[in-house]
Amino acid sequence: MNTKLSRKSFIVLEFFNGLSALAGGFGLMTNPDGKALGLDVHMLSGTPFSSFLIPGIVLFVVNGIGNSVGTVLSLRRHKMAPYIAAFFGFVMMVWIVSQVAWIGYRSFLQPLYFGAGMAQLIMAYIFVVKNSKHQ
Repeated sequence: MNTKLSRKSFIVLEFFNGLSALAGGFGLMTNPDGKALGLDVHMLSGTPFSSFLIPGIVLFVVNGIGNSVGTVLSLRRHKMAPYIAAFFGFVMMVWIVSQVAWIGYRSFLQPLYFGAGMAQLIMAYIFVVKNSKHQ
């Protein structure tokens, strides 16, 4: 696999995951009833939340800011970047599994973002393994 292409793809994926979490989290924080994003607060009836405010904050801070910082570190080729990307890829997968467990399958976006988190985790692992062989 072309290293430049795979690194660019990895960074684009990490950026996409961060940016979409920032947008979604911001939308939930500013409209905690969820209506602006086509959600209904009644979806949360089996969860500890009465609105989308706390999930929005978590989404924005953890997945959004976390992946955005990871993207910057990846662009700068920081030695910890693949580990941070792997962590936040895993966090995204846990986020989606938790979401489906609490509110059920609601949208094609759930498997899409689970897959995006998994792809980020796998690509980060590949970079870690590849770099360890070159040391």
